[in-house]
Amino acid sequence: MEKKFNLTRQGKLVILGVLVVFVIALAAMTLVQGKGKEGSQQEFNLKDVPAQGVIADANYRLVPVLDAAADKAARVYIDTEAIPALFFATWDESSAQVIIEIQNVINQMGSTPHKPLVLVSTFAKTTDQNEAKEMAKGFQQENNISLPMTVQVGPPTEFVQQSPSFVFTDNEGTHIITEQNKIIESLSNALSLPVIEPEIKTPSGDDPISQEGDMTSPK
Repeated sequence: MEKKFNLTRQGKLVILGVLVVFVIALAAMTLVQGKGKEGSQQEFNLKDVPAQGVIADANYRLVPVLDAAADKAARVYIDTEAIPALFFATWDESSAQVIIEIQNVINQMGSTPHKPLVLVSTFAKTTDQNEAKEMAKGFQQENNISLPMTVQVGPPTEFVQQSPSFVFTDNEGTHIITEQNKIIESLSNALSLPVIEPEIKTPSGDDPISQEGDMTSPK
């Protein structure tokens, strides 16, 4: 004989309550596991960044760098309006070529006043700051470079998208130049100091000097 089970209303409520508790517990476990995965993510590794990088909004008036010549890794900031910068990669042969050309152009300027230019090592294949500084200094010595050398702090994709990239800021905005010929051509304009026009004061009638020199005044 077939046996039929007839659940009472109270029994149905008990089963429904158990199912609700099970669903809530399952959701809580999933949430905890998700947070655990987020906390265990590895730090951003610069060696995985391609040479082209990605497009991102960047503040070229405030570029964080480390001075490669400094003993301590003190962070400083570059304003490309006051100090134009060439972003480059130590492993990029074209970077070495364009830096040598830039250095020759600056040497030809001689004693003519101009803005300084700083080199910014980026796309480093290491996350260790000291190692990145040593790579930059090694590149500097190997290629007989005398220009100031710095190392960019943080993911390189926040700034330029390829190496080399020449960046300077003027009244028209920030310019990012990547073609080697155009980089050399733009140096004169990028490094020129702003022209400050002298203020000319118009003599007023209340000025005792102007009154004394007024030839139309009665003697």
